[in-house]
Amino acid sequence: MKSIYSSEKLIILIVIAMVFTLFPKYQVKAQEDLSSLISIENQLKEELKKDNIVLKNLDISTEELTIKTTLKTVDDNLAEATIEVTPGSNIMKLFTTEVDELGETLSAEYIIKINEFENDEFEATIVDLVTGEEFEYNSEEGTASFAFLIPIGIAMTPAILTALFHTGAMILVGGAAYVVANQAKRSKDYNHFAAVVQSGTVYHGGGLSKAQAVTRIKSGNDTWSTSSNQAKGVASSANPNGQPINEVDQLNGKPKKGYYYHWHPYKRTPKAHAFYGNPV
Repeated sequence: MKSIYSSEKLIILIVIAMVFTLFPKYQVKAQEDLSSLISIENQLKEELKKDNIVLKNLDISTEELTIKTTLKTVDDNLAEATIEVTPGSNIMKLFTTEVDELGETLSAEYIIKINEFENDEFEATIVDLVTGEEFEYNSEEGTASFAFLIPIGIAMTPAILTALFHTGAMILVGGAAYVVANQAKRSKDYNHFAAVVQSGTVYHGGGLSKAQAVTRIKSGNDTWSTSSNQAKGVASSANPNGQPINEVDQLNGKPKKGYYYHWHPYKRTPKAHAFYGNPV
């Protein structure tokens, strides 16, 4: 009996030692993710400050990017504007709250459609979901192109979108929104997502089934998956004639910081990346 108890204690001690050995790794990873998110938040705060807008909250996941902001009006009231972006969608949601001249709180909901986008310059249509009223915005002309006495929340919107574009938190590809992948919390519904690389950063769009992800790779476009095994499965299915290739861009024999590990189909044919996880 004594030897059995001793063995059990030894096993428990080994398991505990393994758990504590893993803690630093996950703690460092969590700190890196938090640091990266804080960096984007700080950049957004600085961008928005130029228009006297305050960033209240930023949340990025594979399912949605949400940014909540406030602006103090000349009457010392607070106007709020919250934008929700679904990766892969060409429509964004806008929720506003402001106080009118009678002291009443008014809330409204809109949709935003980016009509043209090039080099951070864009044209957008904002539609009131209740009244159907439309507001047109052209960044080259500025807010002066808006109708007089527009709701404050709508007037805040171009500055918020511009800040998201300038900081690299979000980009548009073919009219659809893509959000920065290294900030994204994992989706419960998808393991694979459309992906694009811009300025060395991986952005993900809408969620994909494995079959859709394989089709995307076959067409020469990139994907991003939640794990190495998921990405490997996509690359393998895209060219089943041999083993896929696993790599990451390197500098002086070491993985480049900020770059993603990824899988290529066999013999890099087709030429596409199945990215996964977080950057190095």
